Amino acid sequence: MSNSLTMYLIFVINTTMADIIIGSSNTLRSCNSVTLTGLELAKKDLENHFSIKKGEKWSNPEFGTNIPYYLFQPIDEFVAQSIRDEVIEVIDYDPRFELIDDNIEVTEDTYSVNVSVNVKYIPLNQVETIYIEFQREQTETDNL
Repeated sequence: MSNSLTMYLIFVINTTMADIIIGSSNTLRSCNSVTLTGLELAKKDLENHFSIKKGEKWSNPEFGTNIPYYLFQPIDEFVAQSIRDEVIEVIDYDPRFELIDDNIEVTEDTYSVNVSVNVKYIPLNQVETIYIEFQREQTETDNL
């Protein structure tokens, strides 16, 4: 086989394989994903940060929060302050946000602990109140 024919066959095989491998992911499915940008993306990043327990991210064991460990304790002033400290740490970690004040409200009900915090989204200089709900797991006796 000639060198040019070999090169042509390699080109055809590579192109075909690229079409099969790359093109197959979207050819049979419609893409319904939502792309978040700006403030909504930053809020989602905060939500994701709050959902990770410290020690879960093996490449950065200090990343995340200890809030899940407080959810089943009575929310007295000590536990509420510990939750506030965790919230401040997460907000300070993200350079897109700045804490507006130390008025971080921690409340609880039967199935969740709720936190509200006032922040400034720095890129738009926009003040937002962010509400975070930490779900307590329900047991079978809760549903009776």
